[in-house]
Amino acid sequence: MSPENFLVADIESSDDETLVSNNSDELDFDGQKNRLKLKRFSDNTENRKGLARWTTWVVTVWLFLVLAILFFNSTFICLSDSVLIALLGTTTVNVLGLSYIVLKGYFDSISNNEV
Repeated sequence: MSPENFLVADIESSDDETLVSNNSDELDFDGQKNRLKLKRFSDNTENRKGLARWTTWVVTVWLFLVLAILFFNSTFICLSDSVLIALLGTTTVNVLGLSYIVLKGYFDSISNNEV
């Protein structure tokens, strides 16, 4: 196991108070700063994964609902053409917008993620 993996495992097994208070005698300021920075990146990665999963489910459910509305429109729902155009337009914007936000979060530049 590489030193980075040991550091990540150590950070994940400790809480925030341990990182700041108990290790202050053992590590210098730069060491603590690097550990906290690594923890922040680890937390950001987990949050981004959760956001990606949430977005995937929201987009999928929304698309199935729109398809159901389009499928049953001629028999049960009977929406006008202008309402259907608005529904399809907003659906397209939502799918592209949410996907863009998630992908931008995943592939954001390193300069924006510094402490």
